Amino acid sequence: MTEHEQQAQALEREADEMQRRSGELGEDIKDARDDWEAKKADHGVPGAPSPEGGLPPEANYTTSGDKPPDDDGDPRDEPWEDE
Repeated sequence: MTEHEQQAQALEREADEMQRRSGELGEDIKDARDDWEAKKADHGVPGAPSPEGGLPPEANYTTSGDKPPDDDGDPRDEPWEDE
């Protein structure tokens, strides 16, 4: 067997191993996703937002002085003086 044939076989074995590991990873990801969806549906699991909950509370948090993300600086958007 030539050196090129040996190298080709080694690369084929490596490709087969990578394919096997890729399949295992895909299964792990699917299992984790299924587990997370089940936890979100279970109201007894703390920290898992309910499916109808929308954005998590931290998504609505701004620090004092921060402009909202949709603020383009248009002075017409400012409140009236008597508001």
